[in-house]
Amino acid sequence: MKAPRIKIGKRLVLLLFASAMLFTIQGVSVSAETTKQPASAWKIIIDNPQHHCAKRDGDADITEWSYIYFGSYPQTEVTGIALTLAITGATYNRNGDAWVNGQKYRRISKSDTNFDGDFGNQAYRYFKWERIKWRVLQDNGSTLFVAADKGLDCRDYHEQYVLPDMMIELNPITWECCTLRNWLNTSFYDMAFSVREQEAIVEQDVINEDNPDYGTAGGVNTNDKLYLLSIREMTNPAYGFCDAYTVSSASRRLQASDYANARGVRIDMFGDYKGACDYWLRSPGDETYSAARVPYNGCVDIGGRVSYGGLAVVPAMHIRR
Repeated sequence: MKAPRIKIGKRLVLLLFASAMLFTIQGVSVSAETTKQPASAWKIIIDNPQHHCAKRDGDADITEWSYIYFGSYPQTEVTGIALTLAITGATYNRNGDAWVNGQKYRRISKSDTNFDGDFGNQAYRYFKWERIKWRVLQDNGSTLFVAADKGLDCRDYHEQYVLPDMMIELNPITWECCTLRNWLNTSFYDMAFSVREQEAIVEQDVINEDNPDYGTAGGVNTNDKLYLLSIREMTNPAYGFCDAYTVSSASRRLQASDYANARGVRIDMFGDYKGACDYWLRSPGDETYSAARVPYNGCVDIGGRVSYGGLAVVPAMHIRR
C-alpha cells in the first residue's frame, strides 16, 4: 500500500506511515515539493528534472525541479527580536549547539569561520537548525540522486595550501585525498543525519574523471556516501543542467544559506547575479593542485584552485526509495 499524498496550496507534503514509506528505513519522514503542477491533489510528483535552455548567455534557461527535505543543518540566522535572551544565554556544547524550547541552534564566533572578512563585529552569531532542501537530479525507481539546493557551509577543497611552484606532481590533490571529501563523509554525515536517515543513504561508486579540457588526472574512483558533483554531472541535461559549461546558466546558480555566508561564503552582492555564490565541484582543475567550481554566473570554471576562502559546499548523495 502506498502512502497518501496530500496537497496543501502549492506545496506538496508526503506523509509516511510504518506500513507505507518512500524510504525503506522505517521512521524516516520526508516531505516533498515540485515546481510542476500535480496531476491530482492525491499524487505527489517526484519527476526527473526538465531543462529548457537555448545554450546562450542571456536567453531563457529554466529547469523544472522536484525537491525533497531530508536531514538538518544550521541555515537561517536569528536576529532582531527573534534573538531572545533564552537563545543567547543557552549552554552551547563543543560543536556550538544548544536546544531552546524544542528548537536547535548553532552559535559561531569569528574564530569558527573559514573566511572572516564578512563576519562583522559581533562576538557571536546564531542560526536555526532546519531541514535541508534537495533538488532531485534523478529518480531511477530505487534511489533518488539529489544535490543540496543551497550552499550549506564554507570549506576549502583541501586545507593545506599548495603553491604552483611546489613539486605537486609527487602529491596530486584529487577528490580521493582532499580534506573536503573526508569532512563530508565523517563530520557532516554525522551532524546532518539521524541514524535512521543515515541508513537510507546509499554509498556510491563515484567515478572521478579527468578534466575534459586539460586532461588533469581525476585520480582513482571512490566509495562515498556524500560527494560533490563533477564537471560532467554539472553539464548533464538529464540532471537539469545546461550542457554548455561556458554558458551562464540559471540551472547552476545557487544561493548560500545564512550560516554558510557567515562562515565565509562570498556572494554576489551588487552584480548581475545578486545573491548567488561560488561553490566547489569535485573534478580536477587545470593543474593537479586545483579543483573546478561554479562561480556566481552559473558557468563552470574548469580551472580552479583548492585553497580559496569563500567557496560553498553543495553536497550530493543517493537516498533509498
